Parts: sequence; structure tokens; C-alpha cells
Amino acid sequence: MKVEKSFWSSLIGFFAVSLMGVVGHFLYDLSGNNTFVGLFMPVNESVWEHLKLLFFPFMLYVFIEIALYGRKISGFLFSRITGVIIGLVFIPTAYFIYTAVIGKNVAFLDILLYFIGVFISFDISYKRILHGKDKNIRKTISAIILFLGISALFISLTFSPPNTALFTSP
Repeated sequence: MKVEKSFWSSLIGFFAVSLMGVVGHFLYDLSGNNTFVGLFMPVNESVWEHLKLLFFPFMLYVFIEIALYGRKISGFLFSRITGVIIGLVFIPTAYFIYTAVIGKNVAFLDILLYFIGVFISFDISYKRILHGKDKNIRKTISAIILFLGISALFISLTFSPPNTALFTSP
């Protein structure tokens, strides 16, 4: 598969991850506060917990891509993990800036930031794939370590969150 075809996968991914995130927002409550669901979906309204709506659906989609064609593109996984990390940094940064400026959070803006974060994640990773920036086995190994580390952070901090603004429900 040509690298350029990953454009279509990125576009489909944007919509798929966006939809999974919207549905995922309600899964914990709908599951009756199931602990397993809470590992991967938000258990409260904190910014940190809502980052799960980007990370886990994005990575699920990436694993599907890898199964279908991603193994044929050198650096694919590192490009994708780089994109999602930048999306994960963008969302809380933009959230805390806008709430500091206007003095409160606005649900519409929070939702918009989520969609922008998903877009940024796919856009940056697609461009990295297109330009072949991450063709290195060490980067692939690093991507796996990053995925496992970020997953472990989300899971562990769900049960033991620090008492900071990032982890507090607004």
C-alpha cells in the first residue's frame, strides 16, 4: 500500500475516533460504573479523564490500521503515537488557556477542543507518515513503550489522581 493512501485512512480515522469518543463519553455511566470500562473511558468530568476519549479510541483505530496495512509502512506506529501525544497536549493546554481568559468552561468549546485534538492527532501523524520521518526500528520500539506507558498512566491515575486542576472535575 502506498503511503499516500494513508490519507483516506486518516480521514476515516478522524470520523471513527470522533464518534468513538462521543459514545465513549457516556459508556462509564451506562455501564453502571463498571471498573473495566472506567479504565478506558472517563469516570468523571476532569480534563485528564476526558483525554481517554482521544487516546484509547485513537490507539484502537491505529491497531486496526496496523492489522490492515500499517505494518507495510515503515515508521507508521511512531508517527501515529507522535500525533496522538501532540493531540493530548493540545487539549488541556487550550482548555486551561481559554478558561483562564474567560473565567469559566463552556461545554461547546470543550467539545470543539476534543474534535480539534482528534484532527491534530491524525493530521500530524499523517504528515509524518507521508514524509517518512519515522523510519527506524528504534522509533517503533519507542512507540510501543510510549503506548504502554501512557496507557499505564491513564489506568493508574484513574484510581489515584493527584489533587491538581488537571485531575479535578470543573
